[in-house]
Amino acid sequence: MESMIRMMSLQGGSSRNVFAKIDDGTYFDSLPEKDAFAQIIDSYRLRIEDEYKFRGDAGGLYAGEAPLPDFRQYLNRAKKKGGVLPKWWSREKRRACGRRAVDRAQWSDLNSAVEKADIMEHYGENMMPIKLRMLAEKVAGSNVMSM
Repeated sequence: MESMIRMMSLQGGSSRNVFAKIDDGTYFDSLPEKDAFAQIIDSYRLRIEDEYKFRGDAGGLYAGEAPLPDFRQYLNRAKKKGGVLPKWWSREKRRACGRRAVDRAQWSDLNSAVEKADIMEHYGENMMPIKLRMLAEKVAGSNVMSM
């Protein structure tokens, strides 16, 4: 992940600040709760898409399973790792995030697959897939391509 941050710092100061915040666990500190929930959910969605696409691993939705239990495991790993979830995270916030994650009225819905292009279009930001992948790498402990 440090090499990713070094690479991103070559692209400019503000991007570098965002990636450094992901690395040091302060990324969510300045985001509204709804945006933090969406990005946590979407980091999971993109991770399982990448695992399926690049490694052929089918989990959650891609395995034809209800996606919420797998997402809960993702949240468990994030909590155990530390430095991923927002400082204000609690059991109540976890439940609220889980409810939002399966709310079909939300774009960030575990019941829908997502691809890199979808993320870029939805967020209007070309760097968002990299941010979400970095968050997911912190949770999983590795890059999807290095497993």
